[in-house]
Amino acid sequence: MNAPSLQKLLDDIKAEIASGNKIQAIKLYRDATGAGLAEAKEAIELIAAGKPPRDGAPAADGSALPRIKERIASGNMIEAIKLYRGAHGVDLKEAKDAVEAIAAEMLRKGEIPEAVTLAHGRVRFAVVVALALFFGVAAAFLTYFMTTSGR
Repeated sequence: MNAPSLQKLLDDIKAEIASGNKIQAIKLYRDATGAGLAEAKEAIELIAAGKPPRDGAPAADGSALPRIKERIASGNMIEAIKLYRGAHGVDLKEAKDAVEAIAAEMLRKGEIPEAVTLAHGRVRFAVVVALALFFGVAAAFLTYFMTTSGR
């Protein structure tokens, strides 16, 4: 963002704050910087108090994105989500959704193989199969036990 548009953004945010539209000010900040809700709320509170927002808003410069993409490419989605949360100040669900969207975009562009994005689904499938096997064996055992105990 160049200096005039940054100043206009700050003026617009201050005008929204002055007219009591703090939510609209937060929306403006988030749209302009890509910041998470918590980070945007903090920035708006600082601006309302006459202080500059915290320096180094990670979403604005995108410095965390390459590291997040590295984690995704290596299949380490949990680390990618942790990095995203730390960089953007969002909750777990929002970070998970964002990292999954980044992974989908990387897949679409051919930056990662489909196997990386499918790994998460395969783990869920394995858990479901293991539970089905467990309950199937338990049911077979109970059936056998109940039919042989009457002899």
